[in-house]
Amino acid sequence: MKRKIKLSRRIYLRKQKKTNETSEKLPANDDHLGTFINQDISKVKAKFGDPIRIDKTPYGFENYVYNQPNTSYMLVGVRKNKVETIYALGQDLNLNPYKIGMSVEKVFTNAKLQSDIAFNYQNNFYRFELSENDLNVRPVVSLGSGVYAQLNFDKIDGKLVSVRYLNKLSFIKMHPYELNYQGEIYEENVSADLWHEVDKASDIEVLEITNVIRERYDAEPVANDVDVAKVAYGHSVDMANNQYFSHDSPTYGSLSDRLSRANVKYTKAGENIAYNYIDAGAAVEGWLNSPGHRKNLLEQSYTYMGEGTFQKYYTQNFITK
Repeated sequence: MKRKIKLSRRIYLRKQKKTNETSEKLPANDDHLGTFINQDISKVKAKFGDPIRIDKTPYGFENYVYNQPNTSYMLVGVRKNKVETIYALGQDLNLNPYKIGMSVEKVFTNAKLQSDIAFNYQNNFYRFELSENDLNVRPVVSLGSGVYAQLNFDKIDGKLVSVRYLNKLSFIKMHPYELNYQGEIYEENVSADLWHEVDKASDIEVLEITNVIRERYDAEPVANDVDVAKVAYGHSVDMANNQYFSHDSPTYGSLSDRLSRANVKYTKAGENIAYNYIDAGAAVEGWLNSPGHRKNLLEQSYTYMGEGTFQKYYTQNFITK
């Protein structure tokens, strides 16, 4: 099973008017985030307190959102009170032996990276095969005991952006790499009502993650604009319903057309779109690793943003008022 992902961006100016697993050797008794995988959520709360909210996902777990402050941003995936996955973006989090901002060269020197990950889970066999791009941008290491760390890089600056910890079940359900398997796939049956909750959560997460990254690259945060978000959401729905992937809608036209129709006043606008990423963090990091999208994502002059997620379609609209 291969995940096909897509990215696209546009700017508008307007005049004023391998099979055997090897494990990382981690320090003994070190409470890095990987040690919380497969543990009760009470252990996370004992260290970090209560989350700011709990978000729905399409993977059978809920994301406990921690953002106290942005330098500690993480999403803790919890199912039946057990931690299944952690998306760690905050630069002050303990990811030992890794650290946010660590150079690619240093990570590659110390990590035993693998071109494939293979394991058994409940009498089923799974093999995840990494492409050359995966190995360069989001490689994975086994930490032992069925825990894995996906290392996500800013390939342009050559630095570690985030670490995603997964247990076997979350690895199977999210399948961030090409997957071959014998047995069951453990896919969730996501209702329309649940998708609606997931989409709303993704909108907030995209904004939060965007601002964490903008702060890291010395750009001012952008504020949410409800009207711009409605325009973005409408475009994601339109792409999904009419099965296309483009900034130009056959029905509603370009971004400038759509903003004008919604009576949004702006002097500059930009748009990033993405499709079929596993979640908001992966989508934003995909934009960060594409020069054109990165320009929109980190543009200093943008002051407002509206995100519109519809299932696996993401539309991110920036404006300057």
